[in-house]
Amino acid sequence: MLKTKNMMPRIIVIGGGATGCGVARDLVLRGYQTTLVESGNLGSGTSSRSHGMLQSGARYAVTETSFAAECYNERNIISKIFPKAVELIGGLFISLPNDPEDYPEKFLKGCKIAKIPTKEIEISEVLKHEKELTKNILRAFHVPDALIYPTKLFYLLAKEIRAYGGKILTNHKVVSIKQINNIVSSVVVSHNGVKKNIECDGIINAAGPWSSKIAKLINQNVELQLTRGCGIFFAGQLVSQAINRCRIPNNNDIMCPSGQESLWGTTSEVVYNPDTPKTRPDEIQELLSGAEKLFPNIKKYKLFKMWSGVRPLVKPKKIDKNLPLPRRHLVIDHEETGLNNFLTICGGALTTHRLMAEDVVNKLGNKFGIDIACSSHTTPLLN
Repeated sequence: MLKTKNMMPRIIVIGGGATGCGVARDLVLRGYQTTLVESGNLGSGTSSRSHGMLQSGARYAVTETSFAAECYNERNIISKIFPKAVELIGGLFISLPNDPEDYPEKFLKGCKIAKIPTKEIEISEVLKHEKELTKNILRAFHVPDALIYPTKLFYLLAKEIRAYGGKILTNHKVVSIKQINNIVSSVVVSHNGVKKNIECDGIINAAGPWSSKIAKLINQNVELQLTRGCGIFFAGQLVSQAINRCRIPNNNDIMCPSGQESLWGTTSEVVYNPDTPKTRPDEIQELLSGAEKLFPNIKKYKLFKMWSGVRPLVKPKKIDKNLPLPRRHLVIDHEETGLNNFLTICGGALTTHRLMAEDVVNKLGNKFGIDIACSSHTTPLLN
């Protein structure tokens, strides 16, 4: 068994989103020699194109109760270890007349199983604080949703990775992966037209929606269901907390405050290329129509920015068209297809990035016979 830091394996993490940075942080905390490689800037992909919610898990309480429980547990951990990047704003789930009548009770039951604190709120109390909301509300439930600010999160993650001896290479594109006798041996990266070979003892592929492309560089397959989501920013703070539709997760059902702005979304469309085009006019109209159902005066607010991003969801063997695609994460050990010391981590959510990292690094340790416990959930940030 490897015992000293100098003998610890050299691991390359491909992908500098929340998951990749979380993986790199977990690795350096356990003493691995770590290099994080990102083709752009940290967090420039999917992680920066979301609501920025640190989920309570309530959104998934009915459709994926176990994942909902993971979210709530991680929400508590992240808010403690990265308090400077988190705002505990709280959230509401609002039931409207056209929403399924039986959903609120299913919602309460799911939250109870997932141990997510949930409380029904009087409609008059809701409207007292959320004046832009429609008055056509049937029921309302409070949950401990929070916001996480990606820019602050990536600053803190990068600072800690470097402080523990890790290396971060941004704007370095992986162009090839080399192997010797079915064991990965190095990664070739390109930066400003100059190629460089980085030797390693193992690789963790955390490239999000680009994970399939990375895997194909070494003739491996990663089956993802890519879904493209779009959202719009409105000028002004329409809400004081996250507002969710109380129904099975769908398009057009979340409004979040973000400083002096408000973010509404999202859409969901299956795509086959992670490099997505800009938001289309028809998508903007769909978003506006959806927002108007919760916020009748939404058109008074200036729409000033749109965004779109691709979710790298694990592709299920069977797809239930009546349910949203599952958000659980998956660790793929490519040893099963003849390649040692190469792992892919995919799926999950921004909220569960730390847990995803813990899972994949545990499996990496098993491959090397290294038994070092995860400490990413208890290690406080460096000052």
